[in-house]
Amino acid sequence: MLLKPHSRIQVIEGAKYNLPDREALRAARAICELAEGLTADDLLLVLISGGGSALLPAPKPPVLLEEKEKVTKLLASRGATIQELNTIRKALSMLKGGGLAQAAYPAQVLSLILSDVIGDPVDFIASGPTVASSHSTQDCFEILAKYNLLSSLPKSVETVLHSSSSDSVRSKDYSHVYNVIIGSNSLALEEAKHQAEALGYLTLILSAAVCGEVNRVAKLYGLLIQFVCLSMAGPGVDSLIDKKRPVSPHPFSRRGSSHKRR
Repeated sequence: MLLKPHSRIQVIEGAKYNLPDREALRAARAICELAEGLTADDLLLVLISGGGSALLPAPKPPVLLEEKEKVTKLLASRGATIQELNTIRKALSMLKGGGLAQAAYPAQVLSLILSDVIGDPVDFIASGPTVASSHSTQDCFEILAKYNLLSSLPKSVETVLHSSSSDSVRSKDYSHVYNVIIGSNSLALEEAKHQAEALGYLTLILSAAVCGEVNRVAKLYGLLIQFVCLSMAGPGVDSLIDKKRPVSPHPFSRRGSSHKRR
């Protein structure tokens, strides 16, 4: 981060705690200005990863940054998924949902993407700044209705959603854009499998789409590991299983005494 004097590289740090802020907004404006100044002879290289939604906030006027953040926080507090959050973010943004790619037209755009979303849907990773949105304004209203937020929306958000035309977004040309996923859960698992097998381990990828509360998922994996170990234990597996079973009081024994399965 220590740049040489007169470097052409500019660093703007923002979105502390993964929340859009004034510095992130300044960065988004600078990126938009750069993209809009490109020509057909230029190449825009875009590096995208998780957290990009907060790092590139550019609300559509008259929506203010604080108003967009309020809607996002309300959705998150009511359990909205990352897909639902990003659908709303794209609808309220000038750069998300393909907006950055359109700002750069007619320059060629190459996006190198690190996915943090299960299934690697490029239009959801960082809210897809170089990918056409696949959702309509009606989808946004359905999400807001699902979480009972239609009556608590800022007036500016209502204005933007009612005036948005998903058809015009989908009809735009994206032939100048090339999106490449260079890192994802699936790619990491395949490489880990390859490396483990090279070391002589027997491997199995259970899933690239495990999600849920960490404690519950960890317990499930713990049980699966126990099952595999016991299954590979050979003839003595029955005795091992017995040892794993908890000791329980015998229904006919005296108080305090116990009975073990044989």
